[in-house]
Amino acid sequence: MVDKNALRAAFSERLHEALDDAGVRSRGRGVDIHRQLKSLGVDKTTQAISKWLNGEAIAEADTMSALCSWLKVRREWLEYGVLPKELTGENNVRQLIAGDGSNVREVNQRFGKVPVISWVQAGAWCEAISNFDSHDTDSWLSCPVPISSQGYALKVLGDSMTNPGPGRTYPTGCIIFVDPEAETKTGDRVIARVPRTNEATFKVLVEDAGRQYLKPINPQYPIIDITEETHICGKVVGSFIPE
Repeated sequence: MVDKNALRAAFSERLHEALDDAGVRSRGRGVDIHRQLKSLGVDKTTQAISKWLNGEAIAEADTMSALCSWLKVRREWLEYGVLPKELTGENNVRQLIAGDGSNVREVNQRFGKVPVISWVQAGAWCEAISNFDSHDTDSWLSCPVPISSQGYALKVLGDSMTNPGPGRTYPTGCIIFVDPEAETKTGDRVIARVPRTNEATFKVLVEDAGRQYLKPINPQYPIIDITEETHICGKVVGSFIPE
């Protein structure tokens, strides 16, 4: 699963960096943050703010947006370290695009926490989204891109989607965000459940001579035929590699 302690520590480092850039004093930062957030309509205790500064917690979704607006940094950078850092012009928090460069449809979009689930759960998600029990996972992440209320996150296993050359890559440990309600097309990164297994697989949806396939980015792995028994469980709308 995700190393939450490492994520908290990295978030704290970036928060301090953004505060330094904004000219916020080093001593008494918690008080300054509390005052600024309150002026933006976000009321957090100094104890909670202290935990962010000390690497013991990560700010919640509403607070993250307020911090980014105040410090003029992108939420993707502050929360996950994804460059670029600065928030400029049209790159406001609610106009982010998906990590694979495609816009996610606006219907039922939201920013918020999504569960980090297992690959077995991802396979079952194809048929039983509404039956998922939020208590089945104790790990949640704030999604840095628009995603439907049925969205979830997965931790990449193996190297079938690792690019040995230039281009986008998804190495082991990479976190991907999946939207089951997003429409998929040729060229999209998708999660699919293949016949005779309960687990899901992460591949690129490709088409050749009128037939569709699931293609790994790593050429050492075989291409998988899509049959009537293959279920496309969702589109990968964003990703990040934990530091």
